[in-house]
Amino acid sequence: MTSATHDPMERDAQEEDALKRARVTAIVLAATMFMVGIDSTTLITALPRMSQDFGVPVTTLSATITLYIMVSATLLPVSSWIGQRFGSRRVFTTAIVGFMLSSMAAGLSTNLPVFLAARVSQAAFASLMVPVGNIVLLTITPRSYLVTAMTISSTPALIAPVLGPPLGGFITTFLNWHWVFFLNVPTAALALVAALRFIPNIRATERTPFDFRGFALTASFLCALIAGLDRLSHAGQGRELGVLLLIAATALGWLAWRHARTAPHPIVPLTPLRYPCFFTSTIGAGTAVRVAFMGLGFTLPLMLQIGLGLSAFQAGLLLLAQNAGDLVLKSIANRTLRAIGFRTALVSGSLLIGASMVACAFLQPGMSFSLLCVIMVGVGMARSVHMTAMMALRFADMPQSEVGGATVLGNLVNSLSQAFSISAVAALLSLLSAGAETPSMTHFRITVLVLAGFALLAAPLFARLDRDAGADLTGRPRRGLRDMDLSPDDPAA
Repeated sequence: MTSATHDPMERDAQEEDALKRARVTAIVLAATMFMVGIDSTTLITALPRMSQDFGVPVTTLSATITLYIMVSATLLPVSSWIGQRFGSRRVFTTAIVGFMLSSMAAGLSTNLPVFLAARVSQAAFASLMVPVGNIVLLTITPRSYLVTAMTISSTPALIAPVLGPPLGGFITTFLNWHWVFFLNVPTAALALVAALRFIPNIRATERTPFDFRGFALTASFLCALIAGLDRLSHAGQGRELGVLLLIAATALGWLAWRHARTAPHPIVPLTPLRYPCFFTSTIGAGTAVRVAFMGLGFTLPLMLQIGLGLSAFQAGLLLLAQNAGDLVLKSIANRTLRAIGFRTALVSGSLLIGASMVACAFLQPGMSFSLLCVIMVGVGMARSVHMTAMMALRFADMPQSEVGGATVLGNLVNSLSQAFSISAVAALLSLLSAGAETPSMTHFRITVLVLAGFALLAAPLFARLDRDAGADLTGRPRRGLRDMDLSPDDPAA
């Protein structure tokens, strides 16, 4: 009797402890994601000054961004295996220290070769830090708290792209570009202390051999694909090489897929694709929405400045308004999903995202700045609950044993979606504006409308989800017949 009396209290204490650990882990992960995101975006505005110091063309330095993406994507598949083999806390903290030291090396570099080596090192440690942190968060977070945890950890992905360019410009103008990288040191130090204190050291109970063949095929496929898309997105010479690289990527991708289907322990497991929630939010409808979202993120800053004639500062304020609209609704994401369900949220969200993009396509030069701000806030609100729902739904029907592999596969799809969307938008703008120095507003409108089509295409695909999909994540009552308590004598049975 005594034990039964104290069980509820002990259970409540354990749940509270689990929620606290999940909350702190989400905050630590948010800090590391912000650090990685701000590092990449502040660099863009520092490139002209860096090219002067290194004595190389700015186009040569811009290639370091592609190199960073390529290294990160190539090493993503091994992150889960390394984390399970050596322990999540050890790998996560080592990655934080490595990224911090690499940032210091980049800030202290005085020539291009040293800087390139430091950036490759940064990319390598970032590819371990964020995925392993995500795996820990997904492993220790109670399902009922997953939406909130994902909201906390994903917020930096919204803030960093907006703060990065103006912050980079401020640092480069009033200090120097070296401080763009030194900025990572205090954030990394705080994240390291918190990780050592709160991040559990999760290890696999069984050791699995490393899939060298799968890694070689996957890495070669990713390198060929990213390099090919990058070549294809630029006007002029080099497109023939881009086509050849994409042909090679297709062949390598097929070989990697075939290997993953037959290997006993593939570096990129395909088994998560069996789960409807994961497949829909990652490969199917989710890819269409991500292409639209990431493509607009590349197109909108250019359209605001070139098409509407706004200054870089004004464009930055409008992007800040867009993200403010997104953040405003993040606080009610969990309650909204509990009230209307994931399927309804994702279908309606896809339609709202598409409609908001159509509104962006018909912005007019000379519109008042205040009206533009209101529209941008609306654009941010349109995507807010939808993007949170899509991230959380990915693991709704996923058993704990497959979270690591699913995280790797999901991160790879995200990287490929980003590479494809940016390259496709650049190629389309280049094709539409052939013979002109810069794209016109008409060219931007056509591009944004194409992206809106991708978002609208996702709506009927999300509609195929089960009506109770993700119900366990929010505590929403199940309403499907399969969950109703039917007696054998009930006619409905």
